[in-house]
Amino acid sequence: MQGTHALLVIDMQRGAFDGEACEPISGAEALLANTHALVDAARAGGVPVLFVQHLENEGVFVAGSARADIHTTLSPAADEPTITKRASSAFEDTDLAARLESLGARELIVSGLQSEFCVFNTARAALELGFVVRIASDAHSTWPSSEKSASAIAARINAELQVRGAVLASTAALVASLRG
Repeated sequence: MQGTHALLVIDMQRGAFDGEACEPISGAEALLANTHALVDAARAGGVPVLFVQHLENEGVFVAGSARADIHTTLSPAADEPTITKRASSAFEDTDLAARLESLGARELIVSGLQSEFCVFNTARAALELGFVVRIASDAHSTWPSSEKSASAIAARINAELQVRGAVLASTAALVASLRG
């Protein structure tokens, strides 16, 4: 996969896991474990890893707060960029597309949170820009709503993205191909 692929790790920030400003993200341990596996495999396979960091003026990921930092166990390596965003899509008002172009990346592996917001909107924008998008189907999560569980929301997002042209793959399958 080296050369044309990149891994996007979306909004894996401390505030989603620490329970201080909100309940921890649903399935936090599995989400962290799967994200670690993807990052480790990408690094081992020479595939660029780009971290996306959501910043806001109030809420969970307040700019300048520790809760806005990338989760401590997923710290980007020195050569791995962090794209900061203030919108749901990591492409909106950022240099993500230019960075991917400079890397020669045409296929993206997408993981992170929140399934129905930043993961969905970033993947949708990538598809619209002509990227091949692979969704790590078990490496994104959200919080439950009053009507649906987090896993039901993630499953709905997987299905919606697949209909739009994204390829769904498990973390295990993606790890195998990244190390390839």
